[in-house]
Amino acid sequence: MKLAPIFLPSGAEQALEQVAATGAHDRERKRAQAVLSHSRGLSLDHLAAAYAVGRDTVRAWLTRFERGGVAALAEGQRTGRPRTLDPAAQKK
Repeated sequence: MKLAPIFLPSGAEQALEQVAATGAHDRERKRAQAVLSHSRGLSLDHLAAAYAVGRDTVRAWLTRFERGGVAALAEGQRTGRPRTLDPAAQKK
């Protein structure tokens, strides 16, 4: 099933291009690139293959963008074990 391309509001394309080029994290840049590519007509299958993720993952990125805009693509808090080294030990 083909998902209709996303309509980008005024200014969103420029903001997405900036995040895709200079985002704080590679996952954030990847999400912005996927949203831009989908808005330009690429299918979920093509995007999933290009980014080595599942279709559902790409669909989740697009849904995040539709609900929260560019800010929703930012990297959130990661789960996992907290660091055990203090900052001085990490520098070594």
